[in-house]
This record gives sequence, structure tokens and C-alpha cells, in this order.
Amino acid sequence: MQPCPVNYWATETPQHIALHSGSVTLTYRMLDRRIAALSRQLAQKGFQPGDKLMAPAKGALASLLLAWACLRVGVVFCPLNPAFPSAQQHALAQRLQASRICYTEGEQGDAQVTSSAPAPITLDFSEELITEQAVQLNTEQRCNTIFTSGSSGMPKAVLHRLGNHLASANGSAALIPVDQQSGWLLSLPLFHIGGYAIPFRVFLAGGRVILDDGDAPLAARLEQQPITHLSLVPTQLWRLLQAGFDPARTQLRELLLGGAAIPAPLVAHMTSLGLAPKVSYGLSEMASQVCTGAPSAPGVVGKPLPGRDVRIINNEIQVRGDTLFSGYLNNGALDPALNDEGWFATRDKGYFNSAGELVVEGRLDNGFISGGENIQPESIEQRLVDHPSVAQALVVAVPHPEWGERPVAFIDWQAKSGEDQALARWVREALPGFMVPDAWLAWPSVKGLKPSRTHFAKLAQEQLAVM
Repeated sequence: MQPCPVNYWATETPQHIALHSGSVTLTYRMLDRRIAALSRQLAQKGFQPGDKLMAPAKGALASLLLAWACLRVGVVFCPLNPAFPSAQQHALAQRLQASRICYTEGEQGDAQVTSSAPAPITLDFSEELITEQAVQLNTEQRCNTIFTSGSSGMPKAVLHRLGNHLASANGSAALIPVDQQSGWLLSLPLFHIGGYAIPFRVFLAGGRVILDDGDAPLAARLEQQPITHLSLVPTQLWRLLQAGFDPARTQLRELLLGGAAIPAPLVAHMTSLGLAPKVSYGLSEMASQVCTGAPSAPGVVGKPLPGRDVRIINNEIQVRGDTLFSGYLNNGALDPALNDEGWFATRDKGYFNSAGELVVEGRLDNGFISGGENIQPESIEQRLVDHPSVAQALVVAVPHPEWGERPVAFIDWQAKSGEDQALARWVREALPGFMVPDAWLAWPSVKGLKPSRTHFAKLAQEQLAVM
């Protein structure tokens, strides 16, 4: 058993700020009482430990309150992207066997309601209830599902225990300290493991969560709000710096980057401004962070954090530890997805350098052969984002009559007409000539944190067919 962090701090420091949401500020006492009231409402609606509740939840106050109320009742919180159409939400609910849904963000869509669709429930998120005694949580309880990005196929429902997230937060704090004066911006959605993990890191330390629901640009909010910790994907940081962001005008003391190749110019620029970022390798199956460290070279993501074990077998990264998930949930069945030795095979390619740091080279599934030469798209992407004018890049393989397959690059960059040859020379300076992409395509309009390689490969073939 583990004391509920929110309830603990509601007793120890009841007036300390726990959460900022626009104009709403909640102390730990107020947050504890709202969670307690929601917990009672869930129990009154017949929820039992182990039941599943689906919620289209990005990062609104109601979504965070519901997530932590589910912890206290033992309900499995199942967030998903609110942008998903109703038909997709219903299909995912059926896979999870979640019979009820709470629309904390947005309204129920207009898809035809069928007998298999989850029943909507309504809750009063402003109600408060005084807790009479200390709240204990069962660390072995199943507490949430997170759908993988599906960038390489069908999204999978990752099932976690509460203990996975507590171990993840404690291990993270070994390298990224959090205290009562910390304010971590919830810049990643709750349906993403990186977003779901943030409140655990903050509430365990008695700090404050700052919800990303302001109307002002992020650069302005960083200067106006007590944000000390920030998690970003590289593209977000790139755009911040383009907007004139200066950490000296903020309270920032920790910046964590992940989710894509880390551009060397970004790291150098931030370090020169007095805020050296950290990089992270993580995955949903390990409840977020696995390795964290300084971005000393391309692909370097630091050493394993406490509570995580990492090994390399045939160039593949395998993981296990206290943060390891319970398995993939599908139609009532739970697939542990582990090998005979209890390790999870990530399908990520990597190795340990001489300093004992993990170097991630890309996905094994993404590699392809062109004219007898092995090509790892992520190696090309890393070189591309190291160009000072490139915000993001993604390389896919397209069929070629002579070479079998050839790389094609989608790039988001500030360039003038006719500069493709300059970019080709940039790649050739660091990589073999056969790794220079055959074509440069403009970055399309995409949603989500991680673009789908399958979708981009289809776009590339369509665009090249008409060129």
C-alpha cells in the first residue's frame, strides 16, 4: 500500500498550491476534496475495482481530476485522444471492454449509438468532500491504459499498475529533481504516457501541475507562469527559439526533450542560453522514461534510471524492471508480451557506448535495403535536423525499379527555392552517398505527437507519381 500523494500533502501542507488551470488555482486541500467527491460519485454509480472507464482526455482540469479519482476507487482510467471520431472511440472501448465513458473534454459525437457503444456518465467536477482519514492506494491495482501511437501499425492498449507509475516517478527524480517549489507544465496529453506521468512526478514531491490550457503563446506563458519543469518534443523547442524564447526571462530549471531525433543546434543554442536540456528514451510499456541524460552525441539518451534494466540482444534494446507494464489488453485478454526471460523486446535498435550510455539508432522495423546497402532512416533524419534551418524531418522508403527501395525525405524547414541541392550536400558531408534522399517533399499537415511512417510512405508514393 502507498499513501495517496495528494491526500498526504493535503494533510502536511494543505494551503500549498497543487494545480493551476487558467484562472483556477487549487490548493492540495481543495484538490484532495474534489478528488474525494468524484471518488464517491464513481462508487455511487456502481463502479468497482477493476472496472474500466473511458475518457476522451487531453489535459483539462476535469480529466486530471477524473484520472486521480479513478486511482482511489480502483477503476482503470482509459484516456484517448478527444480528436478521435465517435466510431473510433466506440471501437476502442469495445476492445477494452469499457462499458462506460465520461466526456471530460468535448461532447459526445454524432455517430450512431449502437448496443456496443459505451454508456456516457455525467459527474459534478466542482463538488468537494472532506476526507476523514488517510487515503491508501494499492500499488498492485491496475490503474490505467495508454494506447500506443500506432506509428508502425495498429495502436495497442498498454495496461499499467499503479506501482509502475510510482516507480517511474521516483526513478525520474533521481536525475530530474522535483520539489514543492516546482511547477511542471502538462504540455503533453494525458492520453500519451509522457503526459500521464507528469502528475505522478509532481504530486509525489508536493509541487504544482500547471495545465496547458492558456490562450497565450507558450513563450509568453513561460515568462508569466511559475513553470520550472518543461517536457517538449524538439519541434516545439525549435519553434520556441524561433519566437525569441530566452530561458533567462523564465523560472525554468529543467527541460526534458524526447519523442524524435534531437537536433544538435537546438542543444547548443539552449546550452548557450544557460539551460542545458536533458534527453530521454522511453516507451509506454515502461511507464515513460527508461534512460535520461545529456545529449552528448547523436542518439545518446543517457544511462538507465533506477528501477529499470536495459540490455542489447542482437542489436535490439530489451527492457524490464519496476516500471514494466502488465501487458497489452485486447478483448478481455491480457498479453504480457515478454520473452521467456521476462524481458520486453522493444524492436528499437541500439547499443551502449564506452561511457555506459544507451545510444538509440532507430526502429529495427524501419530499416531497408537499397542496392544491397542497409539504410536506417533515423540516421538520415538525425543529420537533417542537425541543419540549423530544419525543424523536423522524416525519411521513408519508396519502391525503385533498379535499387529496390530508395529514401525520400519529408522536411519542415525554412528554405528558399532551389536549396534542395544544398541540403543534399549537407547530408553527403556526414553520410554515404547512397543515403542521400532521392526527393525532398514538404512537411504535410499532420496531427499528433508522432507522425505515422506508414501514412508518410503512402503520401510519398502519391506525390512522386504525379511529379
